Amino acid sequence: MEEKVKCPNCGQDTPAGKKFCGHCGARLVFEAPQRVSCPSCGAQNQPDQQFCSSCGARLVSPAAPATPPPAPSAQARPTVKQQQAIVKPTWGLAWGLWWRMLLLSLLLSAIIYLIAMLVTIGLFGWTWQLPFSP
Repeated sequence: MEEKVKCPNCGQDTPAGKKFCGHCGARLVFEAPQRVSCPSCGAQNQPDQQFCSSCGARLVSPAAPATPPPAPSAQARPTVKQQQAIVKPTWGLAWGLWWRMLLLSLLLSAIIYLIAMLVTIGLFGWTWQLPFSP
């Protein structure tokens, strides 16, 4: 493919390497496209390519200025990809839950029983009023 240069005066395409436009005679300014050299193998590549056509390495464009990485701020934290834990119910979990519920119900029953006994004894000053007295 033959490279062409646009004339700054008339806008016509002229083959690259000519000093004057063939249509209007204006002086042509020919700028050779900058080639990007591969950092891995040294091959010359087109400036619009991102990867080397010889070895496949990533190219760094000379037109793109190297930007320094942003300074870490107090709020910036590295993102960590968290894996979601998969919990499969097992009989061990079910039996553990059953035993806990049994012990909790026994404890609550014992507390209610003790309160009823203390009220019956009269420790709190309360007495049961029977509907008939002997």
